[in-house]
Amino acid sequence: MFDHVAINTDFKRVERELVEAYRNIAPATLGHLHNIRFMDPGIRPVQDEVVLVGPAFTVRTHGMDSSATRLVEKYAQPGDVIVVDRGGDYRHAVIGEFRALKLKSLGYAGWIVDGAATDIVELKKIGFPVYSRTISALVAKPIAVEGSVGFPIKCGDVVVNSGDLIVADANGVAVLSEAEARQHLAHGQAVAEREVKMRREYGVDY
Repeated sequence: MFDHVAINTDFKRVERELVEAYRNIAPATLGHLHNIRFMDPGIRPVQDEVVLVGPAFTVRTHGMDSSATRLVEKYAQPGDVIVVDRGGDYRHAVIGEFRALKLKSLGYAGWIVDGAATDIVELKKIGFPVYSRTISALVAKPIAVEGSVGFPIKCGDVVVNSGDLIVADANGVAVLSEAEARQHLAHGQAVAEREVKMRREYGVDY
């Protein structure tokens, strides 16, 4: 089934220390900076409140074919954010209730697809972060047409490389290389600390 899928495992994931550091830095904080890759606002979380931070693991598949996504469980690692390029298909869902349950049980951080998700009511209850462009009851099938895992893709109109840092919440999705993450870390931490103090001045703590 997978002979048609190109596979790349020769990439470096962003360091774990950076992943942990960016859990306290909101995408909107990064939004004040120049030249940060932000997915377009059409990529939205299914859940109302969500925070998703981790290294990207990229998948590309097209149309009604979902077979490349079946390789996530073989090649991705716990903590990875699965980022899926659907090649412009917004009708065929490649994640729903039971895939989300399985991925959550295996320790993956979340799923971002420039395409469709399904089982929206159940996804909201599961607590596994899912971002999609559309919601659809039409589901993709493993028909083994084409695809790739681990290669650069395009998601939300930006290039995403396997190993890039994903920093996402309800406001949007930022994508940073390890070098970019290190470059902007001090600024992000300083702003986050300043905002905590500002909230206290206004008498709020949330």
